[in-house]
Amino acid sequence: MLENKIKTLRADLKRSPDNWQTLTELVRLLRSGGKIDQAISLLERYLASHPDDFNALITYGEALLDLGVTADAIRALRRACEIRQCAQAHYSIARAYDLEGMDEQAISEHNIAIAIEPECAEAYYRLGVTHVRRGNYDEALEAFNKCLKFDSSCAKAHSEMALIYDKLAKKEIAINELKKAIDKEPRNARWHCNLGGIYGEAGMFDEAIREFRTAILLGGAGADEHYNLGKALASKGDLEDAIGEFRKALEMDPDSAEILFNLGLVYLRKGVADKAARCLSRCVQLDADNARAHFYLGTAYLGQNDVEGAIVCFERSVAVQPQDWRNFYYLGVAYDHRGDKIKAQEAYKKAESLRH
Repeated sequence: MLENKIKTLRADLKRSPDNWQTLTELVRLLRSGGKIDQAISLLERYLASHPDDFNALITYGEALLDLGVTADAIRALRRACEIRQCAQAHYSIARAYDLEGMDEQAISEHNIAIAIEPECAEAYYRLGVTHVRRGNYDEALEAFNKCLKFDSSCAKAHSEMALIYDKLAKKEIAINELKKAIDKEPRNARWHCNLGGIYGEAGMFDEAIREFRTAILLGGAGADEHYNLGKALASKGDLEDAIGEFRKALEMDPDSAEILFNLGLVYLRKGVADKAARCLSRCVQLDADNARAHFYLGTAYLGQNDVEGAIVCFERSVAVQPQDWRNFYYLGVAYDHRGDKIKAQEAYKKAESLRH
């Protein structure tokens, strides 16, 4: 369907190359379909004969931003501003600075956009996002509240505020903000997933499981959603269901050390040492400095009576994380299993000194 529309619009544009309405629609479809280079080529051809077309310069600059060509985008947008001052041009320039990590310049452009159009909700939203990246949470909250003042339907502002309150350990306020976002966009899987994450952090596992399942049903069935659901199920003690979710996540992201680590832990809790060892062994191959993975792999090897394998793992966990007394204690246990009493006592003494 999309290709047919594009083909038709190309034919129309060939007949009337100066028809801006046709070009605008064609560029929109090409950008939405990821064919940004083609959109840029069409805009450059149009600008060659219409170099001072304000709308073409804005669209060209924004298309360049889609491609990440920020310097050229800023030049095109600055040229548009020379022709006519408008908020859209300035917050598009701010977006370019955001992409470059030039936060102060981005904030300046956001403020110019707001001065030109003081009731532009999108400008306040983007200003808030820039402040979040800088850790200016008070300023960000002020910007998001102004965004909502001028556009009370802006669910993404509530979502951003929720993430701020979560970072500030104000879980109840964060939950309420995400509920507001969901009220406005009930089919947004990301809002449900974020709410599930906060519920999980607050120990509200039933609520977390419900939100993660909703996110998956709404189409957010990526590795993260299955992984997060698996963690909530594991925390609640539903180990078999947790394994199922971790395995689904692993199918989508087979090289995730984090998923392998958590799946290995659940197998350990179920007493399935061989499967735990396979997961954790793969985990440490991907993340060699993960002290906890080496530690639990050592316990899995002990569960299989592989004492030498356990010693290697505990020695590695001690080397990576020498301040954790448990690493030394279990190294001592492994030495005890091997019958090496002297090394076992040395490890136990080190564990005791660290513990106290």
